[in-house]
Amino acid sequence: MKKLLYYGIPITVILVFILVMKSGNYLKQPRSTKDDVVMYIKEVTDDIRVDNWSKAEEDTKKLSEAWKMVMPRIQFSVERDEMSNISINIARLKGIVMGRDKSAAFTELSELYENWAELTR
Repeated sequence: MKKLLYYGIPITVILVFILVMKSGNYLKQPRSTKDDVVMYIKEVTDDIRVDNWSKAEEDTKKLSEAWKMVMPRIQFSVERDEMSNISINIARLKGIVMGRDKSAAFTELSELYENWAELTR
């Protein structure tokens, strides 16, 4: 019995930690439309493509809210720098959309999407 406790508890704890750290792909998947980051990236891209800047501002706010919903779920399974990069991309995107700079917006959206894709690799 002592041997089971001596080896069993540390092994179980290590397995739980590994499971949490490797669950990033699953945890970043949307649970509803409110936290679908990729959908909002595509919507903002489409809005900017047709020069609908007011809709792009709304969708950028929704993108920011969606990211804020996803962050607590993935915080233990991804690196902090990767999360910070996405937050910075969204902050820059807000300013670019306010300034109505089409080429800079597409650049920032591409970088944001790439950071999202690389988040759990």
